[in-house]
Amino acid sequence: MASRKHDDDDWLWSYVDLLGVLSAALLAFVYLMLPLINEPSKAQDNIPPPGNIAVLACWQTGDIDVDLWTDAPGQKAATGYSNKSGAVWSLLRDDLGQENDSGPSNCESAFARATPAGEFVVNLHGYSLPTGPVTVHVEIAINGRLLLSRDIEIKPKQERTVVRFTLGENGQVVSSNEVFKPLRSTVK
Repeated sequence: MASRKHDDDDWLWSYVDLLGVLSAALLAFVYLMLPLINEPSKAQDNIPPPGNIAVLACWQTGDIDVDLWTDAPGQKAATGYSNKSGAVWSLLRDDLGQENDSGPSNCESAFARATPAGEFVVNLHGYSLPTGPVTVHVEIAINGRLLLSRDIEIKPKQERTVVRFTLGENGQVVSSNEVFKPLRSTVK
């Protein structure tokens, strides 16, 4: 029987050495990266909303300007593009359509910092609608719980009441309706 020569298998040991070095490098990388991996914070699950009442109104892209108007008990004037902050409401974003806008969506948002007892009103105004009527999606949340989600059609220069709701002393909704109440040009 002829003995086998292992001199011809030197290339095999080169690959074994290369695989060993790569495995060691991968293990070192994993060992060094493990302490840098953070588990998600449990505190992030309970982040309070930026306001007690949040209103978001969104509409189709384009050069369309719909304005969000809000009113609450204790405010001297309604909150909108010409009066961005009141005793209760603050208009966070006045979206002018494509003007000064880097994103594709058109949305306005307002937040109420308190929930005094009394009537709250949320209106939309079709400030500039060059293509005609526009459907606006509106969502209202009180203390993180969705109160209303609906689509409303707005015509050019039209002001419509999305909702009027009354809060009791405990901050709960007592009643709501959609009876129109002008906000855009009224002074209390």
